[in-house]
Amino acid sequence: MTERRTAILDAALACFLEHGVAGAGIEQVCARSGASVGSVYHHFGGKDGLAGAVFTEAMADYQVSFLAALRRHPDDARAGVRAAVREHLRWCLRRHPERARFLLFHGDAARAAGAERLAELNREFFASVLAWWRPHVRYGALRELDLDLAYALWLGPALEYCRLRLAGRTRVAPARAERALADGAWQALRSPEGA
Repeated sequence: MTERRTAILDAALACFLEHGVAGAGIEQVCARSGASVGSVYHHFGGKDGLAGAVFTEAMADYQVSFLAALRRHPDDARAGVRAAVREHLRWCLRRHPERARFLLFHGDAARAAGAERLAELNREFFASVLAWWRPHVRYGALRELDLDLAYALWLGPALEYCRLRLAGRTRVAPARAERALADGAWQALRSPEGA
């Protein structure tokens, strides 16, 4: 990614968080990034394309972090499930809270513009998650679940906690939530036979 493109994306993220996707203007992004209007249109084709790019760049970064956490535990289902929850919380609340805010609170306004790239990212991501998941199902550590249900049980509570935390609607500290959410995910996903 070029420095100019990165500067535009960073400026757009800040503007979208401050004004919303609908309320932010290309001129504001240009003023913040130092890019010309022509440069923004050249790289992104307009505000919708820019919002889609911010969304997909954030999602790609999240997915890389999540998969890295899983891959550190190729042979331990419990450790992998728990590590992925911890990584989710750390990515959202410590390392990239601005990106997490955008995905959680403004993502609906940007998702459609990045639909093609997002579909590509998700295909690769979910194939990798399933490649990690399936062996653990075969040896009896994890339940056999549809991917959507597994996702909801695995990350649904952590996702909601992040939403509350980023909106300033909970006083529960991340360190306290991390263990409870990781434990809850493991309890929801583990196979009763393998317990």
